[in-house]
Amino acid sequence: MILEKLTAKKSGIKLSHFCFLEQYLYNFITAVQLQTCYNMRKVLQSFFFISLLSLIVISCEKESEPFPPVKSQEKPSISLPDGNNLINAALDISNTVITADILEIRRDATSPADLNRVQTVKIAKSNSVLSDLSGAAVTELPRDFYQSHPDNPFDGQLWTVTFQPGEFVKHLKINLRTIDLVSLGRVGLGFQLASADNNAVLSASQNQVAVEIGAKNQWDGVYRVKYRLFHPTNPDVTGIGTIPEWDFLSSGPTSIDWDLATVFINFSTNGLTYFGDASGPSLQVRMTVNPDNTVSITNVGSRAAALAFPPLVVPPGVVNRYDPATKTFYVAYTWTPAGSGTREKYDTLTYIRPR
Repeated sequence: MILEKLTAKKSGIKLSHFCFLEQYLYNFITAVQLQTCYNMRKVLQSFFFISLLSLIVISCEKESEPFPPVKSQEKPSISLPDGNNLINAALDISNTVITADILEIRRDATSPADLNRVQTVKIAKSNSVLSDLSGAAVTELPRDFYQSHPDNPFDGQLWTVTFQPGEFVKHLKINLRTIDLVSLGRVGLGFQLASADNNAVLSASQNQVAVEIGAKNQWDGVYRVKYRLFHPTNPDVTGIGTIPEWDFLSSGPTSIDWDLATVFINFSTNGLTYFGDASGPSLQVRMTVNPDNTVSITNVGSRAAALAFPPLVVPPGVVNRYDPATKTFYVAYTWTPAGSGTREKYDTLTYIRPR
């Protein structure tokens, strides 16, 4: 009995020791597993961070690809942005001398040092450039009608344009009285890059420009013409017609001229006819806007004088006028050639856009 108790006691001791060891091992293994998971998570976080950083760096490198580094052998260049074109300088009509920016010149520097130095450019007056780029439609502005500006001296053949430090755009300027231009027809100047200092190169594709120089007032522009015509002997042109667009050119501070007065629609052919002159419009009409917006009209030339074109007469009871709200002229006139019946025309001229 005593022996059985002793045996049972010893067995209980051994069993408790074994259970304690088993619990210790279980706790140790669990701790190792948790530590391993924690370490793996730190490793993965580091890996993801490095991967994300790499993607950002690669993305930035790709974005910078369109901007190649400046090559050391590149030189500053000079160009005319409107190169190899005929451009129009439409100046406001003035009775006094004004300064007009006629031509834009640009320099492209290769470094801040290039931009921060004085750059001198020579520009030649070229009648051949003016003729070529305008198709010989624009003639040279006579020298008596403009003067050189102190900012860009002119020796009769070359203008000198000087870029000050930091400037990359300059304008060639002339002084003129724009009211003098209205009687000259289509005039302008041709320009060509001639030379530049500081080893700058001249653009091969933007080195010449033709500039048509004209004067305009607030009524100058492109108009739509709606008219009603009565002709006593020609039914083909009698009727109501519309000419979608026609140019009306400034002829003074408050007047515009047009050569459409005898351009009609031939309703039998649905084409335009230059009535009275097969070679083109035979009557140039001048419309002058008075201070009260009434309009005075007169025939002023074209081939009218050579054709002994009769004077224009306003029909009884009609007041020719201009409506500034709609930019529309309402004018009517008659003319009676010698030995023939009276022609009568009513025009509605509506402004569309600048010419």
